Amino acid sequence: MTRRADPHEGYRARAAECAEDAARLERASRRLGTIRFGVFFAALAPWVTAELSAGIADSFGWLSVPVAAVFFVLVGRHRRLRARLRRAQVAASLARQGSARLERRWDDLSEPVAAVAPSDHPWAHDLDLYGRASLRSLLGPVYTPVGHAELDRWLLEPWDAAEALRRQEAVRELRPLDELRERAGVEGALLDRVDPQALARFLEWCGTPGQVPGWLSWVAWIGPAIFVALVVGHATGITGPWLWTIPLAVQGVLAWGWGHRLHETFGRASSGLPGLRRYHKLFAVWEGERFESPLLSEAEGALRSDSGTASEALARLDRLLQMADTRLSSLHPVFAICLLWDVHVGRGMDEWRRSAGSHVAEWMRALGDLEAAASVATLASDHPDWTFPAFLDPGVDPIFEAAGLGHPLIPDAVRVANDVTLGPPGAVLLVTGSNMSGKSTLLRSLGLSVVLAGLGGPVCAERVRLSTVRLFTSMRVQDSIEAGVSFFMAELNRLAALLRITPPAESEGPAVLYLVDEILQGTNSDERRIAGRRLIRHLLRRRAIGAVTTHDLDFHRHPEIESAAVKVHFRESVGTDEDPSLTFDYRLRSGLATTRNALALAERVGLTDPDDGGADDGGP
Repeated sequence: MTRRADPHEGYRARAAECAEDAARLERASRRLGTIRFGVFFAALAPWVTAELSAGIADSFGWLSVPVAAVFFVLVGRHRRLRARLRRAQVAASLARQGSARLERRWDDLSEPVAAVAPSDHPWAHDLDLYGRASLRSLLGPVYTPVGHAELDRWLLEPWDAAEALRRQEAVRELRPLDELRERAGVEGALLDRVDPQALARFLEWCGTPGQVPGWLSWVAWIGPAIFVALVVGHATGITGPWLWTIPLAVQGVLAWGWGHRLHETFGRASSGLPGLRRYHKLFAVWEGERFESPLLSEAEGALRSDSGTASEALARLDRLLQMADTRLSSLHPVFAICLLWDVHVGRGMDEWRRSAGSHVAEWMRALGDLEAAASVATLASDHPDWTFPAFLDPGVDPIFEAAGLGHPLIPDAVRVANDVTLGPPGAVLLVTGSNMSGKSTLLRSLGLSVVLAGLGGPVCAERVRLSTVRLFTSMRVQDSIEAGVSFFMAELNRLAALLRITPPAESEGPAVLYLVDEILQGTNSDERRIAGRRLIRHLLRRRAIGAVTTHDLDFHRHPEIESAAVKVHFRESVGTDEDPSLTFDYRLRSGLATTRNALALAERVGLTDPDDGGADDGGP
């Protein structure tokens, strides 16, 4: 698959190509199924004929053997064909999902990822990181518990410029590798889901000591050999009768005594069934590549050890677990007693744990890094016009500077971009404007840009420069009847948390980048203005940069805020008397807002003056 300059056309072409492959393989599968059916009855015919026809030699029935061999060859070929068909279907689905992401058709995407951040997280719940129409949905898919956990860590934990650049280098390397990311996506999508608890149990099992003692391993080889020799000797008359029952009895006691313990460890090893056992195919995709960026190179290198690769080791474990599954068969007692089957399988698992068990946790961490980087790289590939941010040296005054900044979750056709600068410390961006004009969207655009920069991904902008910052937002504050917290008190608690994490002005660590929407709207205008000004004055005296939105056009009228505030606004246009509709261009302009629309919006939803032209509610 070649990489196309237009992601929309690339996904559409890839979906059509894979759908055509799937249709062709489906036809081939049906034909082969019909042939299998015919060969099956062809294998039965000679045997049935020989049994029912006395005049036909018994040797005629042996013709069933080669025909049966052909049948089993066809079974294997059909299984491989069905696997190719399933992969083509999954690849087509992934391409359709890519088109849905590009077009922001959220309902056509997979089930939204639920939020994993605590309710007091500094930014997660204000910026639409999770759920429907979220950044998590816009990123490329991940499939394993370790991939989800690592991507969540990138989204939710603070970062510094060095770590962001390390991730960015990995994302840049993976961005053009569409075929690699698709193969990894197909293998990931074919995995059955493994919950984190099952993975934790498996990792715990990997670290437990072996259960089969050395003497039992010797007995498991010598005992069945003696048993088989005595059975053959009895059949040929070389040995006395029934001597074979002695080793059989000993083996029966051993099989019964050790069976329960071994079956317990088999169950613990199989706790992630069936998905965890099939991880070796996903690991094999990544092991086939060589990378240059440190993050990817270290992760890929971690998949190799002196005992082999992760995929080889997990494939061996898969075979051992398939052997252990014979305990579910009605014939299992025969194997368990006559061959001490469970002991052999248990010894194989002990050897596997000694050689590979200590590496599994490292393999999983590496897989998490690879999946997280691939997810962000898919976003970068989907949006070639977005830009990778530049990070400023720690010695430079912290700022955030963007040209052509847009909201990444808004479709391209309707997204409006603006130039925005936050900082340096001692300054605040004061955003005013009427309802629905774009103030909150601007703040979320800023916050998501910081998150994307920390992921190592591109930002929805023409150019971005920023310092290492600690993000904090206050936008969707909620009251709580259960906790007895009013809306205003919830706002105060949130803003007090902002002040607690903001370092002093003389600090040399990362600055806080704050985004506060409609500051203290839960109380009367006079007290809101006083308390809000106090907050801003505290922030102006600390190592912090940020933006605040407000409807209060007099909020800035304090000497300290007046000199520090960079005033910008959005505005709307009102139509004619024949068409009094409101329109918004979402363009950021200098200065304070000069228009209002609250009453116009109220009238649009039916809240007109009941006196129909008399004195308004503010009159005498």
